[in-house]
Amino acid sequence: MCQNRPDLVIVNAVQFGYRTDTYYYCKYLRDRYNITCIGWDHGLTKIELAGVQVEYVSRAGGLFRVVRMLGKILKKTGSSESIIFLEFFKGISMIIRMVRRRNPIVLDIRTGSIEPSRMKRYVYDSMLKLGCRFFCNITVISKRLACKLGLAQRATILPLGADVISSTEKKFDGLNLLYVGTLYNRNIEKAVEGFAMFFNERKNRISLKFTIIGADSGHETELLKQSVQEQGMENIVRILGIVPHDRLQEHFDTHNIGVSYIPMTDYYDVQPPTKTFEYLVSGLAVIGTATSENRLVINDSNGILTDDSPEGFYNGLVELADRLQTYDSILIRQNAQQFGWKKITDGLDSYLRTISDPENETDSVLIR
Repeated sequence: MCQNRPDLVIVNAVQFGYRTDTYYYCKYLRDRYNITCIGWDHGLTKIELAGVQVEYVSRAGGLFRVVRMLGKILKKTGSSESIIFLEFFKGISMIIRMVRRRNPIVLDIRTGSIEPSRMKRYVYDSMLKLGCRFFCNITVISKRLACKLGLAQRATILPLGADVISSTEKKFDGLNLLYVGTLYNRNIEKAVEGFAMFFNERKNRISLKFTIIGADSGHETELLKQSVQEQGMENIVRILGIVPHDRLQEHFDTHNIGVSYIPMTDYYDVQPPTKTFEYLVSGLAVIGTATSENRLVINDSNGILTDDSPEGFYNGLVELADRLQTYDSILIRQNAQQFGWKKITDGLDSYLRTISDPENETDSVLIR
């Protein structure tokens, strides 16, 4: 630990290295802060980042895991000068705010509820809104989500970004599709159905493959594999499961089309798509569903927008194939530089230093 640097404690529900945002905050802030990351141990491969101390908390034991998480956070934030960057945890975040009244704390919101159940979404978002009342400093991933949560006048927008995963120049002489992201509640099987329609029609006219990378909640992967078998495309569609972020390069190097398939619902509409940005800064063209956030970044020069149905994805692939020769990997990458993580993290650094100034921080835990 460097005594000349402020201490920054980042608390996250996702195991370190498996949430893009946190990984890049640490990557670009580790030379400016003494960083400790605290998060659940989900049993995944441990990812290390030089200059960052990672503290894992076991998820065993039901309620006792919450006690362990609270104990770990309190142990690592004993100094009132430690900056706490805290992902919203039901119950935990409010307790930390009340116990660490003198610490500069940021409540960071990366998502609202995306549960299929309307009631579950209402309950979670209501708890999120209540929790926000305990914090002076709040960051939110998008303006639309801030408005949805009633935080438009109070929150600072900390947008999603991307880092260059692949620097190779892509050749647009075939459709080599890559999906990277969660499989939970994303209906990726509809994209596979649309791809199968296109494959059966064009397989003798164009090079085709589709690689799917991501975690599920326990059954989506098997359903996808079953769908692929039924379509007879086991050699064309590969489902790889979880791949750590630091091992994605080989896949970004060998594919030229990124798939940003997001259900077109009101609760997904406010969520910026992580992989859309990563595809673009790595020079891939993108086929994405026409959510409000995707419409902000996908245009004629870098991809195609579709609706969220098998027919919509098929039609998008037809249009994509017709326009393949118009895409330029270098220009796609250059035009996406505004989404770079370094630029976003520089802004976060300025924000953290502002809220850690005693003249700007308040001891009050309840806000208007």
